[in-house]
Order: sequence, then structure tokens, then C-alpha cells
Amino acid sequence: MAGIAWVNGRIVEADLPAVAVTDRGFMYGEGLFETMRAYGGRIFRLEQHLERMCTAAEEIGLGVQASGLHTAVSEALSASGLPDATVRLTVTPNSRVVLVRPLSLPPQEQYERGCTALTVRAAVVRESVLRRIKSLNYLDKLLAQREAEAAGAHEAILVDPDGCVVEAARRNVFAVIGGSAITPPLSRGLLPGITRAAVIRAARVSTACEERDITREELLGAEECFLTSSVAEILPVAFVDGAALRAPGPVTAALMKAYRALVADELTLSG
Repeated sequence: MAGIAWVNGRIVEADLPAVAVTDRGFMYGEGLFETMRAYGGRIFRLEQHLERMCTAAEEIGLGVQASGLHTAVSEALSASGLPDATVRLTVTPNSRVVLVRPLSLPPQEQYERGCTALTVRAAVVRESVLRRIKSLNYLDKLLAQREAEAAGAHEAILVDPDGCVVEAARRNVFAVIGGSAITPPLSRGLLPGITRAAVIRAARVSTACEERDITREELLGAEECFLTSSVAEILPVAFVDGAALRAPGPVTAALMKAYRALVADELTLSG
């Protein structure tokens, strides 16, 4: 995939080596990242992404200033010339990197008919700081995603030792139960997603939304299920562990429309 990278103030081709092998992010996974989506050359809720990164950086003792990150992201996106793009910001004790690539989304069929998901036992318990920040220590989620894909599913949904849903390997999880959107609480040890927060607010305006524990059994018996992320937006789920759900059901479809309207309104885009 083509693209460019802003690396400590330099613009380089995305696939060229540009970070030292002694970088602590490379050596020890000491660092954070944010993945964002650009629409028409503007990133949706950039400030919230940077605030989340800076909060996490303070928690792990990584010196980061939002103003410098904002400048790096803006310079990288401008240099890429890509109006619609996936933008990944990575910070380590040694480096600041912004990777900008052409937008890559799940197949349209998954938006129209839903994706398939497999529940996978969470490898890290909720008390770990690694659960609530977007760190470079991502191996547990990668392994969960590989397990799901090896079983023929598109997505992995993590279930903790209590039997409760936490999040997907790459996205937050919502279930529709009794006509209301339900999503696991942050206390369950999940990433406080930027899109998750936007969807919770939209759902509370149009229908209802509650943050509470969802057991695996509840998820399998839900009316609908969908996943959220900054890049994919809202992705319906048609099957979880073989159990069929409406995809997209009426609540999911309404929220997909509401979210796209929100993005258009905030970024002053037409259509």
C-alpha cells in the first residue's frame, strides 16, 4: 500500500526504513499509537484522539505535547496529498511518526450484510493498564484476530475470564438487546474509543444506550451486534460463533446513518 511517513520532522516513503533499531518502541514496545480517518483532507475528531494519546502518555510516563503532535499530523496529511486516508500516529520515547496511507475499508458486502465474529478468551485481564490505552504492546489482540481468521471469521471479540464481552481485537463492541444499544463499560478494561463515544451519544438521542456488562450468552442471543472504530465507522455483525443476528438491523442502520451525518456536520462536508 502506497503512502508517506512523517518521521521526526522528515517526510519519507512509507515503506522505507526510517526509525533506529535502538528505538525503545521497536525494542520493547514502549509507545502509543492512534489510528484516525481523514475525510476530504480533514481528520474527524483529531483533538479527541490527541487528548486520549496525551492522557495515556502521562499514565505511562511518556513525555508528549498535543501541539507538536497536531503539527506533525497536519504536515504529514498535507504532504501525502490524500484527501481520504488512514492516518496512524505513533509516539515512543525516541520517535514521533505519522503514517498516511490511502483509505482501506472492510469490503462493502460487510456493511450491507454484516461480518462474522468469533469470541476469543481475553489474554490480558482488565486491571492491566495495557487494556485501557492504545499501546504498541498489541500482540494479544493480534493473536486473537489470527485465531478468529483461522476459524474463518472476520473479527475476534474478546471475552474475559468472567465470561463478559470486553471489545473486539480491533474495535469496540455494541449489542442491541430489547431495542436498546448496549456496550461494555470502561471498567471492564477496554479502550475508550473515540467512535464508541460518538455512537453512545447518538444512540441516546435516537433510541437508548446503556453501558453495562454483556455476557457471551447475551451477545449470542442479541437482536443485533455492531463494531465501531475510527476508520471502519460502524460495521454490522451477522454471525457471532455461528449464531445469526440481523445485519444491519434497524438500530444499527439508523446509527450508521446518524454517524455519517455527524461526521459530515462536524467536518462541514456535503453529502
